[in-house]
Amino acid sequence: FFSDERVIRAAGGAGALSDWLLRHVKSCQWLHGDYHHSETVIHRYGTGAMVLCWHCDNQLREQTSDSLEQLAQQNLAAWMIDIIRHAMNGAQERELSLAELSWWAVRNQVADALPEAVLRRSLGLRAEKIRSVYRESDIIPGEQTATSILKQRTKNIALPSHTHQQQNPPQEKTVVSIAVDPESPESFMKRPKRRRWVNEKYTRWVKTQPCACCGKPADDPHHLIGHGQGGMGTKSHDIFTLPLCREHHNELHADPLAFEEKHGSQVDLIFRFLDHAFATGVLG
Repeated sequence: FFSDERVIRAAGGAGALSDWLLRHVKSCQWLHGDYHHSETVIHRYGTGAMVLCWHCDNQLREQTSDSLEQLAQQNLAAWMIDIIRHAMNGAQERELSLAELSWWAVRNQVADALPEAVLRRSLGLRAEKIRSVYRESDIIPGEQTATSILKQRTKNIALPSHTHQQQNPPQEKTVVSIAVDPESPESFMKRPKRRRWVNEKYTRWVKTQPCACCGKPADDPHHLIGHGQGGMGTKSHDIFTLPLCREHHNELHADPLAFEEKHGSQVDLIFRFLDHAFATGVLG
């Protein structure tokens, strides 16, 4: 239930999970490492996420394991329970009841994602017996599932208007379409003048994304510096931009080498951000 994408969106989405982790986890969660850097970042894994130090994030990037999956799902479940408990009763000191979980799911129109056994308990129905062999007399024609019963009982309930917005979130539309010209005039020149790629629409979108280092709201998008890019009176292409909060933006410009030692190469960070932009259809 907790790993269902509709349920995650109803609870606030992956960004809300990252914010919650940054507030509640102050050190690296990967306990198998022999060294931990002082700075931490959000490491997304499947539908969940975890807090890792910069060193472990680099070590575990692109890796998969049962331990990582378990940690990511534990964080996802803990966040979800905290969100639902707060939404239903505002109390953080007691456990979330099954009735509260079910009602939250109904209010947010994701009750069909609950396991059948959970719904049967919520509705006071007898647990369904699983037999290895069924006789013909055991089969009850037209017997309703707990999911269908719940739908019937709640179909006339007036739900808050925001739940409908959560159920059908707008799909992220392509922000920038990249034109390809295999016969551009410059491509036939021996020493073509460098033409900088500029796209304000893309940089405005970059500014709306969370900081690549800490997940906080980004400041002005950072253009790649060093690595043969940028210089006096010019910037790198707008495609080579990265969302950074004011604190990390200042940190990078104050000492690029120290920043990259702590958070990773700008090139790696921009590559991962571009992968995100293409994967979500922002670039196309």
